[in-house]
Amino acid sequence: MRASDFACGRLLVALLLHCLVALQVCGRAGAFTLLSPFSYSSMSFKNLLNSVLLSSNANLAGGGRNLKSDVLEDASLITPKLIRKYGYPSETHTVVTKDGYILEMHRIPKKGAQPVLLMHGILDTSATWVLMGPKSGLGYMLSDLGYDVWMGNSRGNRYSKNHTSLNSDYQEFWDFTFHEMGKYDLPANIDYILSKTGYEQLHYVGHSQGTAIFWVLCSEQPSYTQKITSMHALAPIAYIHDMKSPLFRTLVLFLDFLTAATRMLRITEFMPNTKFLVDHSQVVCHDNAMTQDVCSNILFLVAGYNSEQLNKTMLPVMLSHTPSGASIKQLEHFGQLMKSGHFRKFDRGYLRNQLEYNRITPPDYDLSRVKVPVALYYSVNDLLVSTTGVDRLARELPNVIDKYLVPMERFNHLDFLWAIDVKPLVYNRLVRNIRRVENHKAKLTANLASFLAMQLQRQQLQNQIQLQMSQLPPNVHLPHGLGMELIASVAATAPTTAAPATATTTTTPDTTTSAGDELQVGSTSTTSELYA
Repeated sequence: MRASDFACGRLLVALLLHCLVALQVCGRAGAFTLLSPFSYSSMSFKNLLNSVLLSSNANLAGGGRNLKSDVLEDASLITPKLIRKYGYPSETHTVVTKDGYILEMHRIPKKGAQPVLLMHGILDTSATWVLMGPKSGLGYMLSDLGYDVWMGNSRGNRYSKNHTSLNSDYQEFWDFTFHEMGKYDLPANIDYILSKTGYEQLHYVGHSQGTAIFWVLCSEQPSYTQKITSMHALAPIAYIHDMKSPLFRTLVLFLDFLTAATRMLRITEFMPNTKFLVDHSQVVCHDNAMTQDVCSNILFLVAGYNSEQLNKTMLPVMLSHTPSGASIKQLEHFGQLMKSGHFRKFDRGYLRNQLEYNRITPPDYDLSRVKVPVALYYSVNDLLVSTTGVDRLARELPNVIDKYLVPMERFNHLDFLWAIDVKPLVYNRLVRNIRRVENHKAKLTANLASFLAMQLQRQQLQNQIQLQMSQLPPNVHLPHGLGMELIASVAATAPTTAAPATATTTTTPDTTTSAGDELQVGSTSTTSELYA
């Protein structure tokens, strides 16, 4: 590393620590939750800061008099109320994990319909699937297509901050990474949904961290692959060593120092959803605000620049629902993945690794156990997910049915959720993949039923011949072996149906083109008999 780069890095870290101290003074109004002994924040100071910022930005924005009422309302509504506002039914369900976390799931119910579980990424919530409205939200789209839509909330976000014995103010509450989400949260959600709906399997759609926790689930508890019809990974996370984000690549250089600093300051939660942030996003980010470009550039800095697909009018809604809280330990785990180049369990240090894993380095997750049909959706301009990382992931997954590079050069990490044209660019293909998996499964089921029926018919004919032969008079003797020849003849002449075969995976070259309902190929496509 050049000396100038290192100096810039030190400056960034110093600035970050100064921000931590400043945010500590603001207490929960800021982006972090800090625990005592640093608990001297003053309500009067926070109120003063709040009023100054609101008034100054209101003046910049012309007082906020022209804000669209729908945008303001959507920014302040929780997920169930947001769903009901647009004429869809909504239910709230709570699930308790084996380690005591109480998770909230939101549902757009469709009685008797095939369930689909949608799982958000880090710092996000269930709202991400519906906040862009019925024309763009994947939750609404799947509901309109006749699916029973369930939207999960990972432990630690605004909807899942309860525990059977721990308070979210306790440091012990935040002692988790995405590993625990895959090991405990997803099994609890899946079992609950299948129990409520009576189905044996569900479809799974994950974004970013929502994909990583699925790989963890299958690696740690491979029996759950029997409960998944198909998995659809938007911006799939696994191998992130070559992540392009300049912000995160700089921070990971100082991962050890930042980890020690957060532990010393007893920082446990990163960027919780607070009224402070919600209020200011509505004032600073709306259409009439001179500061709106600052809001959009924050998103671009994290996810990748793509102004043509960003609906700036909806920025107050996006930034009111996200960020919504995460454990500092989650970020540390992702930082370890960047640094190591592995997709593996949390690194606890040599001694604790030896005690927990019986080895000095943490073990890799076993991606060969992800036996379910998986479709990968990724893009070139995603600063958090590289194309080479997705290529490596696809090689290690045993049943990739589609590997789709979005045909837009500037499509970024958050565009998979909020892009203006996300429906034609991504969601239509995702739905086609779901339908094709279902059709393939129905075909295999029909073939199996037909095969078993033919086998039963053949057995019944053989039994009838044996019965008739046993009733022949004693003085009637068939030539030696004739009875067995008759039975064999029946078996040979009975209609036969081949037993259903499992899908085999083939790779089509980049030059493959398709028409009609065939899958459109990005840079590379992996298909199977599913699409024959």
